[in-house]
Amino acid sequence: MQKFQLLTQNDIEKIHENSLRILENIGVVITYQPAKDALEKAGAKIDGNIVRFPGKMVEDAIKLCPSSFTMYGRNSKYNAEISTGNTVYAGPNCSSNVSDLDHGRRPSTMEDFINFIKIIDRLENVDIQSQIPCEPNDVPVERRPYEMVYNTLKYSEKPFMGSSLGYDNAKQCIEMASLAFGGLDAIREKPIIVSIPCTLTPLAYADNMMGALMAYAETRQPQMINSLSIAGVSAPTTLVGLVSVQNAEVLAGIVVAQTVSPGTPVIYAAAGSNCEMSNAMLSIGSPEDAVISIINGQLCQYYQIPCRTSGALSDSKVPDAQAGYEAALTLMAGPISGGNFMLHAVGILDSYNTASYEQLIIDNEIVGYVKRIMRGVTVDEESLAYDVIEEVGPQGNFLIHEHTLEHFRDEFYRPTLSDRLTPGQWEEKGSLTAAQRANAKWKKILAEYGESTLDSQVDKDLKKYMENLF
Repeated sequence: MQKFQLLTQNDIEKIHENSLRILENIGVVITYQPAKDALEKAGAKIDGNIVRFPGKMVEDAIKLCPSSFTMYGRNSKYNAEISTGNTVYAGPNCSSNVSDLDHGRRPSTMEDFINFIKIIDRLENVDIQSQIPCEPNDVPVERRPYEMVYNTLKYSEKPFMGSSLGYDNAKQCIEMASLAFGGLDAIREKPIIVSIPCTLTPLAYADNMMGALMAYAETRQPQMINSLSIAGVSAPTTLVGLVSVQNAEVLAGIVVAQTVSPGTPVIYAAAGSNCEMSNAMLSIGSPEDAVISIINGQLCQYYQIPCRTSGALSDSKVPDAQAGYEAALTLMAGPISGGNFMLHAVGILDSYNTASYEQLIIDNEIVGYVKRIMRGVTVDEESLAYDVIEEVGPQGNFLIHEHTLEHFRDEFYRPTLSDRLTPGQWEEKGSLTAAQRANAKWKKILAEYGESTLDSQVDKDLKKYMENLF
C-alpha cells in the first residue's frame, strides 16, 4: 500500500542533515565509559562526556541496520516479522496504575501483570507482549525484571520485550529468557526478546540505558532505541525541531549498537509529542503526536530501518469517547506513514500512567480495523466481478449469490467487540456500552484461559535461575 507523506523527500533530507549537524557539532552526553571507549575507537570525537559523531560514521551505521528480521515466540505460529514493509502491534508499557469498571483506578500488582499477559496472549490482533503491561508494584524493585520475564514466558507464547535497567540486568534477563529457547547460542540468530533503551532527552543517555543497549547488541537481540521528546519542554516547540533532536538521539544509539555488533537488529523508536501548555504536562492523545509519528514513519522509510511509532494513545482517564477517537487517530498515523512496530497498541489511558482492562479490548478492536484498512484490496477479474454484476443485473440482489458466499469472510472485517445489532436487538441484550461489553470480554478471557503451556523443566530452570540471583 502506498504510504501517506506529510513532508516531501527534500524536507526529510533537511531533517536528516539537521540531525547530522547536531551530532557532529553539538554532540550527545554519554557517561558510560565502555560506550565512550568503543565510540572513540570507531572514530567519534570525545570531549569529556560530550561525544560528537562524524556524519559519515552515522550514515555508515544506518546502512548496517537490517531492514527486516524475525522475532520468535515459544509457539512458532506467533513468530513476528519486523520489517519496513509491514506492521506489528504490541501491548501497553510502563503504566504504574490499572483501571477497570469494577474497581476504578489503582496501583497495579503482579496479579494485574499476569492478567494482562494472559489477556494479550489471547487478543488476536496483538502480536507482541510488552515488557511492563503494568508495573507489579507489590514485587521488590530488584526482583521485578526477572519476575516479569518469568511470568511473561509462563503465560504467553508470543514474542516479548525485556528489561533495560543496566548492562548486568539486561544480560541476565536475556540469559534467563534464553533458557526457554535452547540457550544464548540458539537465540543469536533467532531473536526472542526486544528491549527499549531510552534516551535522556535532550541529547543524553543515562548509564543504565546505554549499558542495556550494549548488552542487547552483544547478544544480537533487537533493541528499540527510543526517544520521548516533549515539544516546548525537552525539545523545540516546532515539531520538525523536535524531530531533529530525537532523530539525533536515536541515531547516536544506532551508532553504538552497530559499533558493538555490526548488523544487530534495531528498531528506530521515537515517541515525541507536545506539552499541554496550561499545566506543562505531556499530551499523548494530541494531533501533534500523530503528526510526529507520520514524520518518523517517513524518516524510517528514508533510512530503511523498521520504525516504532506511537500506538493507540489517550489522555482520557476512562474508556470513553475521548479515549476512542484519540486512540484511533494516534494508532492509524503510524501504519499509514510507514510505522512498523506499534508499542502501546492497546490499553493505554491517562498519558501513559494507566493501563485499562477495558481499553485493552476496545483497542484490540481498533487494531483489527486498522489491519483491515492496511490490507487494502485486490484488483483482478474476480474482485471486479463484472460477470456477477451482469448476471444479477439492475435491481437484483447479491445477498445469496455464490460470489458473495465465497468472498464475504475474507473481504469483510468481523468485529470482536463492536455492536452492529438493530436497536431492538441491542436493547434485548441489555443496552450495553462498548466499555461494558469489553468488561465482560476480558473477564471471559481470564475465566477460560486454562493452564500454562510452559514446559515443566523449563519452568524449574527459570525459577532456579532467579533464586540464584538473590
